[in-house]
Amino acid sequence: MTTAPARALRHRLLLAFGLIVATCAAAITYYAVHARQHVGADYTAMVADVVRSQSDPQELRTALMRLDDGHPDHRAHQEELGELLPRIPRRIENLRVQVLRSDLPRQDYAPLIDELDLVQERIATLQARFDRAQRDGLDGEEIEALRTLGLEVEAGLAWSYSELSLLVQNASAGQRHLMEWLTAAVFGLLVMVVAAVGAVMLMMLRLQRQRDELRHLSQTDMLTGLFNRRRLQEVAEQEFTRRQRHPSPLSLMLLDLDHFKHINDAFGHPVGDEVLSSFAEILRHQVRRLDTVARMGGEEFAVLLPDTDGQDARQLAERVREATRAMPLPTEAGDYRLTVSIGVTEARQGDSFEHLYTRADRRLYAAKEAGRDRVVSGDALPEVANTGTPLDDDELDALQQDTAR
Repeated sequence: MTTAPARALRHRLLLAFGLIVATCAAAITYYAVHARQHVGADYTAMVADVVRSQSDPQELRTALMRLDDGHPDHRAHQEELGELLPRIPRRIENLRVQVLRSDLPRQDYAPLIDELDLVQERIATLQARFDRAQRDGLDGEEIEALRTLGLEVEAGLAWSYSELSLLVQNASAGQRHLMEWLTAAVFGLLVMVVAAVGAVMLMMLRLQRQRDELRHLSQTDMLTGLFNRRRLQEVAEQEFTRRQRHPSPLSLMLLDLDHFKHINDAFGHPVGDEVLSSFAEILRHQVRRLDTVARMGGEEFAVLLPDTDGQDARQLAERVREATRAMPLPTEAGDYRLTVSIGVTEARQGDSFEHLYTRADRRLYAAKEAGRDRVVSGDALPEVANTGTPLDDDELDALQQDTAR
């Protein structure tokens, strides 16, 4: 049985679980995208600088080969060499800073740094000789010396840039592989968190259901499925509290199956239990959903009727009495006719549930004393004073004896 509190809890838990799953999905998506961007950002700039720098050795070679006066563009290449020589050290220094700030293992890039330091020294020497040659004039011997020194620079740059490019690409690939594993690990962790939260929520829902089941069992008669005396009293207290805020009629019926002991004695308790269950079904079909039907014990039942005055309660009682007479009995007791005695009363100003129950019980007793199979709801009986306390057993016996006389 799923009760309203259990359904409400289930809806809240499903909503919370959905929000958790959505949040985790958004978090893992955000992490994966930005992690990939971060990995790319780590080495993209360095790779771009290396690619741009790899053109310097070829440009240096081209400019050196065309320095002599016999080449038609020798002056343009001299100017190009004059611009290239200061630019190469700046690029080397930029790459050095990026390498030192990166996560590359020092033992991997140390030889490259040493080679670039040597290249810078050679470039400084080449720059000095080139400046002096431009000032004093370029002759064949000086051009050859510049070419020799420049080719050494070109070879060192080409090797360094090639090795650095390979090192950066390998590091980028390794970092991407690592980030893929980390992303998978984070995803797995979030899945476990979601699963754990789901398990906790499922446990909470099961606990709520178990609590509802226990509460239902504690308030329910196991044989008929009706409420028991405890639940009837709880509902009655709620109804009397409500009547204090919003006055409205409230009635109570007490019902007792006539000579029910004869059925148990003659046909056995299993037949008697079947009869009680059938009578409980009659009560369920006759009352409204807002009415409370309870088995008080044995063959005695009660019906609490909110928003129902005494006249309407009596009409309902008569319908129940007639339906009981027409109720088919089990095959073993097919020739037996079941009847019921009913006491009906309406709550009065200043009443408590104890007063209401006592009056209904007196009228039920009067119905039995008058021959059974009848409804008693009139006020011809001695009344219960609204003293704020119910009658004790001696007082009730005295009233019942007066009624019997």
